[in-house]
Amino acid sequence: MQNKKSLIKIISFLSIIFLVVVVACSSKKKQVVAEVGDEKIYLDDYEKQYMKTVNNLDSAKNTNMEKRKEFLDLLVKFKLKVKDARDRGLLKADDIQNDLNQYKENFLISFLIDKDIVEPQIKDLYEKKEYEIRASHILFNLPQQNYTPEDSIKAYQKANDALKKLKDGVPFSEVAMEFSEDQSAKQNGGDLYYFTAGMTVPEFEDAIYKLKVGDYSKEPVRTQFGLHIVKLSDKRKRSDGIRASHILIQDQKDSLGAVVDSLGTYNKAKEVLARIKNGEDFSKVAGEVSQDPGSAPKGGDLGFFDRRRMVQPFDSVAFTLKVGEISDLVRTPFGWHIIKVTEIKPYLPFDKQKETLKGDFKQGPQFKAEYNKFLDKAKKEFKFEINKDALPFLTSKFDSVKPVSGFNLDSMFTSEEKSRVLATYKGGDIKVSDMITYLGKNRDNMSSMANAATLTKIIEGASDNPILYKVAIKENIEKDPEYIAQMTEYENGLLSFKVDQEELWRKIKITQEDMQKYYETNQGKYSYTDSGKVKEKPFDDVKSEISNTLQQEKFKEMEKEYVNNLQNKYPVKINETILIEAFKE
Repeated sequence: MQNKKSLIKIISFLSIIFLVVVVACSSKKKQVVAEVGDEKIYLDDYEKQYMKTVNNLDSAKNTNMEKRKEFLDLLVKFKLKVKDARDRGLLKADDIQNDLNQYKENFLISFLIDKDIVEPQIKDLYEKKEYEIRASHILFNLPQQNYTPEDSIKAYQKANDALKKLKDGVPFSEVAMEFSEDQSAKQNGGDLYYFTAGMTVPEFEDAIYKLKVGDYSKEPVRTQFGLHIVKLSDKRKRSDGIRASHILIQDQKDSLGAVVDSLGTYNKAKEVLARIKNGEDFSKVAGEVSQDPGSAPKGGDLGFFDRRRMVQPFDSVAFTLKVGEISDLVRTPFGWHIIKVTEIKPYLPFDKQKETLKGDFKQGPQFKAEYNKFLDKAKKEFKFEINKDALPFLTSKFDSVKPVSGFNLDSMFTSEEKSRVLATYKGGDIKVSDMITYLGKNRDNMSSMANAATLTKIIEGASDNPILYKVAIKENIEKDPEYIAQMTEYENGLLSFKVDQEELWRKIKITQEDMQKYYETNQGKYSYTDSGKVKEKPFDDVKSEISNTLQQEKFKEMEKEYVNNLQNKYPVKINETILIEAFKE
């Protein structure tokens, strides 16, 4: 019986703990910061919208309550206008529908690319970027194009000779200094220092991330730069940057730039380090003795910086320190440094980095390769084919020794010719008019000579978006919840803009009398000094400026009245206490 009571107590205790954990971990998606009619604004949505305005988590965290309330007020106004517009059926307006139809095609394709190409890759990129690696390489030059079989044989033979030496136990740095055609190898033994994923070409990155620390590739790695033998020297968890302060004791140099009294400088730096070690305040000492004019007035603070931003000796030490830890003396080309790390940014979760990772990936070399691979597969699936008579027809119209930009495309084809089909795919075709439209938006081939190879690329390029649109329709992208949410957000933006135009801007009337009265009341705003005398700008010179000022004032006045009326229709409830929880991890 006693055991049963103990068990009940334990279960009750665990239940309480579980309840506390559940409450403590309550999702921000359920915390309501405001209600507009029957619609709730959750803290998660508030944070996402706010981040679009500042685009920096640190800035968002540091905002005061006044700023947060101001933004919530703007968000509530926006929601009120959108609700009013939807209830009045403004979404069906011709101008809104035309805009949505144009946007929809491009957005469908963009969403498809993110979903099928970018997102599968950035998960892998995120996991790789969690680590920083230190690598070395031995480079053998081999051009990406126009190389002969002899060039290839020669490069591979050199690589094999280097691999043999490594197998025989010769240190990597020595082999790099002997064989590498990267000129810096003579000084650094092939060391590339620390970097992370997304900072080098995909082939090199894939090879280095597969290695264990201390291992080197047993076969040459081919990249656009040539052949590489790569070695992984170190691999460690990385941060998203550190904040550090330093004290700099500069070298003394003569008129020719040569260092003088290096021992004196070293001894001075040792004295400063001793003061810090004995408990003196770092920032106070930095302000007194540091010879870095940029950071000394700020107590030596350098702000946040990433790996590789500072010179290597400084960087090497700074990124090994813990928060609050102070380095020994560090020698760089600038003199002697004492470094203190004051903050380390943790590597953020995937969902916090997703949009940044997307941007990084799209700018990197791997995106183009993955995009082309996806596109080639889609074109095969939809049986894309250039008509046999398309190139003969186009080459008869273009002069192959002139660039594409040298032709007036609109006038060189008749109306009938613009309807001519150049290529087909399942469910569609590419006409001359499509090619002209494509060239109007894509300038990549405009400087190329208008020969058969260039014209083939242009026809293929003109087919990219139509075929990707077909893929998007086939994959039911339109029913994807995230796509629907983003399209709804775009619709809301259009509706809010339309309400502003119809309910406010178009109803604003500023008369000549209004402007004249404002000018007379506020003449001090339009004065200037000329030859020591204060003069006033003539009314006609500032009339447009006054008109703009009065329109803005009138808009705010009318908006306030309009929003107040909407609040009677759609009651608003604000929960300011929830704002305190915003941007907390």
